[in-house]
Amino acid sequence: MGFVVFAVESSDITFASSDGWHSVASVISDGADGAAPIVLLHGLSQQRHFWDPVLRRLRHRPVISLDQRGHGASTASADADFSIDRCAADVAELAAQLGVERLHVVGHSWGAAVALRLAAGWPELVASVALVDGGLWTPPALLGSRAEVLERLRPPALGIPLEEIWGILADHGMAAFWSDEVQAALEPTYVVGADGLARTVIGMDRHMAVLDGMFDYDPWPDAEAIAVPVWAAFCEPRTPQVDALRLGTIARAMALPAAYVQQWSGATHDVPVQWPALVAGFIDALVESADAARGDRGVRA
Repeated sequence: MGFVVFAVESSDITFASSDGWHSVASVISDGADGAAPIVLLHGLSQQRHFWDPVLRRLRHRPVISLDQRGHGASTASADADFSIDRCAADVAELAAQLGVERLHVVGHSWGAAVALRLAAGWPELVASVALVDGGLWTPPALLGSRAEVLERLRPPALGIPLEEIWGILADHGMAAFWSDEVQAALEPTYVVGADGLARTVIGMDRHMAVLDGMFDYDPWPDAEAIAVPVWAAFCEPRTPQVDALRLGTIARAMALPAAYVQQWSGATHDVPVQWPALVAGFIDALVESADAARGDRGVRA
């Protein structure tokens, strides 16, 4: 028997942050009134539709996925505040605008750091935290000065035909799990300019501003302060240096009082599109466990 894939029917809302930027969130309710929603936070350079393959497999409702500042439909420019604290405040302000008093927050990569800060800074708001291959280590963990590390993390400038990007991903980085569904989830990540060439929507300047904001964030005081369940999943790294960081981070995470840690052998960093059923099950299990402890329900029949 295969897994169940649900239709994704959402309504999009525009919301404003207190420092003047606007963004878009997609809200999927399916009639689950009163349940604490899941909020999905994408990683650096992505956008809210990156989560669509996971959304189609999630049992829990409601769900909110949003374009974080500087990404997707966000108006935030490269000179905006991209600190982790400010990005977490965006989520808290979105919850207030929607009248949400309690939520489950899920972050991937950079979004996991935002989720961690949200849970520590707004403890009355967060019922549980899921960290998907991120959050517990940031760029300062890499060897080198700030300038050296940021330069090593600088992405390619692109400026190539969109079909060439799909060919590269389908033949190399995502070859083992490439599909029309994955391509559709990634399409809003890119924009085609007047020259007919594709680049990321976030652009180089905002990408580097987000990385710079991560440099000033130490996740461990927040991780050690959180009392609600924190589930962390680690994927396999691509380099020996990152592998060493991963092993040290896993050991430290396992010592956290509220943490449950998993290591996913064979998973890439982009596991939400690689194995969306696994990620959906991970999130559902956390939410159902946390809700059962509180007497809440938000699962479809």
